[in-house]
Amino acid sequence: MPQDLTVAALTDVHGNAFAAGAVVADMQRFRPDVIVNLGDQVWGQADPRRALDLQQSLNAVEVRGNNDERLTMPAEALAPAHVRLQAWLAERLPESERVRLATLPLTATIAEGTVLAAHGTPTSAWDSLMLEWNGQAYVHWNAGEVQNRLGRDLPDGVEVVLVGHTHREYVRTLGNLLLVNVGSVSFQNDGDPRARWTLLRRRRGRWSAQHRRVPYDWDAAAAWVLANRPVFPGEVDLHLRPVTDALLDAATSPAD
Repeated sequence: MPQDLTVAALTDVHGNAFAAGAVVADMQRFRPDVIVNLGDQVWGQADPRRALDLQQSLNAVEVRGNNDERLTMPAEALAPAHVRLQAWLAERLPESERVRLATLPLTATIAEGTVLAAHGTPTSAWDSLMLEWNGQAYVHWNAGEVQNRLGRDLPDGVEVVLVGHTHREYVRTLGNLLLVNVGSVSFQNDGDPRARWTLLRRRRGRWSAQHRRVPYDWDAAAAWVLANRPVFPGEVDLHLRPVTDALLDAATSPAD
């Protein structure tokens, strides 16, 4: 593997073509050697078909998100609101693509096995690796719990683990591992509506992560939702007025 490598990582597009377009344009400026998509590609209402097309144009390495699984789950396994959104998406997306997304692998390795990608953890798209919502705020898992969620069978040679799911940018080291929670393209939870992605670089054998925040036309995204018979009109507020969830400082979280 070359000493120098540039990896672009995105996650949680959630069917938002407006945010995805801005992220793709920003990524292209850096000419990444590899692009990785951590899942939850289309589960949303701001032009999901175009969002899917934009993501396919990247030729990215892909893993499965929890909301990708919802695309083909039986109705009895879903909440009523999710049943309605699943049906809405089925009218707009090819069945072959919905099945493909729902059956993507949980993990992938890139950069000759030095980077492991997953949506939540290596064993579940529904769990989180480093941060957990406790009902009032995000808290940091302690080192033992992070290691437990990584699993004891992490492939040899892994130096970086990339995850999404929590819609939070976060970087942490665990021993010799660099753990990177990639910020979400859509549905921010820190009050800033800009789309996110992460630029991962290896230079002279050392990895670093830079979180990118990209403005996009969230007014147009909201207008598209309202103009297309949304089953969840409240998504408009998620684009225009994203919530601000508390993130407890590491000093107040469980001791490592």
